[in-house]
Amino acid sequence: MAAAGQRRALKTALMQACEGQRLGAATDEAGRARIINLIRELEQLNPTARPAQSTKLLGTWRVVWTTESELLALTNSGLLGLPCQGASQTIGRTAAADERGAQRGAFDYSLSNEISFEGGFLRVGSSCEPQAQGGRVNFRFESCAAKWRSVQLPLPPVGSGWFEVLYLDEDLRLCTDVRGDWQVCIKG
Repeated sequence: MAAAGQRRALKTALMQACEGQRLGAATDEAGRARIINLIRELEQLNPTARPAQSTKLLGTWRVVWTTESELLALTNSGLLGLPCQGASQTIGRTAAADERGAQRGAFDYSLSNEISFEGGFLRVGSSCEPQAQGGRVNFRFESCAAKWRSVQLPLPPVGSGWFEVLYLDEDLRLCTDVRGDWQVCIKG
């Protein structure tokens, strides 16, 4: 019971620290250190033993704070002069995975990253593969597109990598990735 209360208090402190930070673009060094420290404290209280394999990972997650430089640049500069309105990630099972049922194969999951702008978006689609143990999820980019009003432009998808789920519950996901970036996401 003490761990649950401590988790609630840390989650509240983390959300307060992320508030008004424009996805992290407005965070100074002291604020960044505080948020990362709160992530590390919550990591020690992670209620989900195998977060990469948990069904709690599936769904749409709204990014509330990150250190990812591309997202922060788009938050500061926008796209085609349009301000960033938010960012999200959707993790789901592919149709092939649903057909196979329990016999999960490599890259049976999808990951869609979207940055929204007034009248448009930048979206990167990936396949992803949760590792059998722990919190690591490997991904590889498969599609990329930018849309503004009725014009959609395909862009080349580049790269692959992984992210590590440090903390996962019904409404909060905390991650780090192959580049050392941090991310705070809430469900919905």
